[in-house]
Amino acid sequence: TYEKLGDLHAALKDGRRMISGYKTNCAGYLRTGKILQLLDKDSVALGIYKYGLRKLLRDIHDSLNQKCGPDRAKDPLTVLPLEIAQIIMSFLDFRHIVSLTRVSTSWRDYLKSTPRLWANLDFSKAKANISRSAVQKYILFSGRTVARLTTQQSINLQHVVTQCKNLEHLQIGGGYSNASLIKAISIARNLTCLLLPSRCETSLDCISQILGVCTNLARAEFHSVTSTPSIVPKWQGDMSRLRTLVVKITSDQGSKPLFDLLMLKIPEIRELSLAGWKSRTTIPPASGLAMTRLVKLQLSDFKGDVSPLALPSLRILDLDTCMNIMHAFSNHANQSDLRTDGISELSLSCASALDLHCLVWLVGPNFDGLKKLHLPQCIEITDTCLRTIISMGIIDHVVDLDLSGPRLTDHLVQLLAFRAFRLERIKVASTPITGVGVKALVTKPGSKLQYLDITDCSHVSSDAIAFARHLKGLTLKCGQEKFYGKKKKVRYE
Repeated sequence: TYEKLGDLHAALKDGRRMISGYKTNCAGYLRTGKILQLLDKDSVALGIYKYGLRKLLRDIHDSLNQKCGPDRAKDPLTVLPLEIAQIIMSFLDFRHIVSLTRVSTSWRDYLKSTPRLWANLDFSKAKANISRSAVQKYILFSGRTVARLTTQQSINLQHVVTQCKNLEHLQIGGGYSNASLIKAISIARNLTCLLLPSRCETSLDCISQILGVCTNLARAEFHSVTSTPSIVPKWQGDMSRLRTLVVKITSDQGSKPLFDLLMLKIPEIRELSLAGWKSRTTIPPASGLAMTRLVKLQLSDFKGDVSPLALPSLRILDLDTCMNIMHAFSNHANQSDLRTDGISELSLSCASALDLHCLVWLVGPNFDGLKKLHLPQCIEITDTCLRTIISMGIIDHVVDLDLSGPRLTDHLVQLLAFRAFRLERIKVASTPITGVGVKALVTKPGSKLQYLDITDCSHVSSDAIAFARHLKGLTLKCGQEKFYGKKKKVRYE
């Protein structure tokens, strides 16, 4: 009626009232769209028609879409055998499995009924606080068969180890007292791996008690340990199953703890990393009953004598700021007894007494097995020593090399590039080399170089950096230098 009378705005209102009152009647959508076209609002009319189609034909559209859709749109749990689906989900991280519980009710029920998927509780990437009820829920999903627990937050540790009798791997953050740690970990009798990062501070006496009660431990790492001179750890208990031990003293109140007694308690140790210790006897002990199977030895800020070449199984040696050790090598009475050819990775940082003679005896007569050589800031390694090291073929088979320090020059880099044909990573930070040395490394025929560190190399020009990074595709690490005055300011990324 309004349309015939020419009152199009009243007709439009009437059509909208019809859509609002009868949403399943197509007449309202058609009438409103027609009036909008008469008002020259074609785009709005098209929107009304689309809205009506979705409202009226939704059920038919959804059923046809599901029927004609590709196979990938089907629920995997309805297509795959449940055994295959479980194998696929076992490759997912814990946080992804948690996300899958929100897909649908059927997925949640299936995941809840599969305890194997909840055996590894990894809360390390959790952003929100982890509640006790959440931890308990996942423990129940696993059927109390949790084998691994990783968290950076403080949780009720005693409750977890009481519920999970099969717990084997434990990595926790800070927020625990020494007494609570000892009480909780002593309950986990099947624990084989214990990792306490730097945020979890413990005392040396606490560590001695933990190692004493957890006799099944094969790997133990303590990265933030305080030592009190008035409290001497007893190191009691069976530690014969221990294969990897990391103990880093971060506070010793002016007196480093003794390693002598603990050394005798770990005869089957394979990897040993110590920081901030001292020893009155030689490592390994003269009796030869301990540490005979040691493969990796890492010492930092260590005070005492060590003879790593007396360890026939040693393959990886890393010494950082261990001055007395270098003097022990230099002053050894019978260095012929120390000869070995088993070292594959050698790192000597800030060794002020290291000279060419000591280095050759450390590496041994057979240089083919040496794959990693790090000699940063070694004062006694002079220009002549470096030239001898290169000419002797010590670095011919090295893959990872670090010669940071003021001794390296462009001429030595050119000689090095000619001999080290297997080099993949090299660090020459804080050296006086220029772009000539950089281009010698990256343009060598058959070069396998992938990574180059030239941090604080102020003589390397920006064009040499661009050449190595963009034209040769190297992963390049460089510092930031600024040149003032009449020279152009260059910023290294």
